This record gives sequence, C-alpha cells and structure tokens, in this order.
Amino acid sequence: MSYLTFILSAFVVGAALGMSGCVLQSVLRNPLAEPYILGLVGGGSLFVALSIHFGLTAFSALVLPAASFCGSCFSLILVCGVATLAARRRTEGSSAARIRSSGTTVVLAGFVTGGFTCSLQMLVLSCSEPATMAKVTQWMFGDVLDVRPTSLAFGALAVGVALAGLMRVDCYLNVLELGRDEAECLGVNTRRLKIVALGLVSLATAVAVALAGPIGFVGLVVPNFVNRCFGGLHRRRILLSALFGGIALVVAAQIGRLLPGSISAGVVCSLVGAPLFLFLLAREVRA
Repeated sequence: MSYLTFILSAFVVGAALGMSGCVLQSVLRNPLAEPYILGLVGGGSLFVALSIHFGLTAFSALVLPAASFCGSCFSLILVCGVATLAARRRTEGSSAARIRSSGTTVVLAGFVTGGFTCSLQMLVLSCSEPATMAKVTQWMFGDVLDVRPTSLAFGALAVGVALAGLMRVDCYLNVLELGRDEAECLGVNTRRLKIVALGLVSLATAVAVALAGPIGFVGLVVPNFVNRCFGGLHRRRILLSALFGGIALVVAAQIGRLLPGSISAGVVCSLVGAPLFLFLLAREVRA
C-alpha cells in the first residue's frame, strides 16, 4: 500500500473512534465509555471473524463493514439492555448515587460483553482452517497496513455520513446533557435521540473495525483530552475529537512502524490507553 493510503487510513479510523467515544461519553454520561470498553469493537470483531471463517468476504467488499456494523449493534443492544434492567431494579439511593451506579453498570456490562464476544471469537478461530486462522489472527492485532484504496474510500464516506448525522443532532445532545427529564420538558424525544446517536456511533465503529481491526482506547483518551482542554458545545467537541483521534492514530501507527518488529497501532494505543483508563476508573470510584 502507498504511504498516503496508510496515513489516510489511520486518520479515518482514528477520527471514527474519537468521535464515537465523545458521543458515547455524553449520551451515557460516563467518561469511561468508549467503543472498545463497551464491547462494540468486540462485537464487530466477532462478526467479522465469522464472515471470514465462512468465506463470505468473497461475495462483496461490503461484507466486512456490514458484518462489523451488525456486531457492533448486537453488543450495544446487549449492553444497553443490561443497563436498563439494572436501572429498573434500582429504586433506592440519591439521584447522584443512581447516576454513578448506572454508569458503573454500563461499563461492567461492556466488559462482560467484550469478554463474551472475545471468547466466541477464540471459538471461531479454533474451528478454522490454518490459513483462515492466520488471516484472522493477523487482523486481530489492529493495524492499517493492509487497507485497500477502495475500502478506504468507502470507509471515509461512511464516517463522513456518521459525522454529518451527529452534526445534525448536536444541539439536541447539548440539551440532553441537562438530564433526561429536563430535555423532555424542552421537547426533545430522548429515546429517539439516543437511538439515532448510538446508531451513528455503531456505524463509525463498524467502519473502524472493518478497516483496521480491533483498536482500543482512542475513543477513551481523545474525548477526555478534548473535554478537559477545550470543552464547549457538542459540535466543537465532536469535531475536535474526530480531528485529534485521527492525529493520535496516525502518530501511533507511525510509532509502531518505527519500533523494532513493526508493532501494530492497536498495541501502541493499548499501551498508552490502558494506564489512563485505570486512572480514570480510580477517579470515578473515589467520586
């Protein structure tokens, strides 16, 4: 692949993960929310592995993004379903305590969903032919070295559509930050807003997984950095998260190429993002 395709692929994937993390943290009201931690990346990876295992990729270039989108939606529905059931049982405690508990439930449900989909992915690998196993294993490291120009063009278009859709609902996301009851009093259909926003996030995440494999923590680090350093309304935060997410993954991919053995961008992001996640988790527990 050309160097320009490599750079553009890293930027598109990073932008998709960055803006997805920003929206997830806002809608779920949890600074720990991001596609990898909530299991969206794991669900997309599972469905991609299944499509490779059954040879579905030979039919069309759209099979991988379609499978990834279905997997991301599957994980999102599962996580939100668990959080909703827990919220219905949560009848005691202050409002602030309920909010913190709800956020913790979402993160825990995401961890469990991610672990479950990872186990299923290992099951698929164990049943695969050696050639298929090698292909899926290489893809699981998370990198942008093998992205084709046609796949990049489709991915950039899909991420652009997701970003444009989020820009259309950014003003409603600003109102949603006031709280669900307050937003509904102001005429916002919060249920429909969340479905639209999370659906667009699933689309962007699916594109990132289909292009580069499972890459984590970009959607965690970048939005927290943007919120702390810039803040502002959602339009500004989403755009900056996309911009800095793209730049962050380009830097990570470049670092991976320069290190001995050409370490994948996903490994570099995990080495940086995992300690930050532990720091944020400790801060949330103390709060």
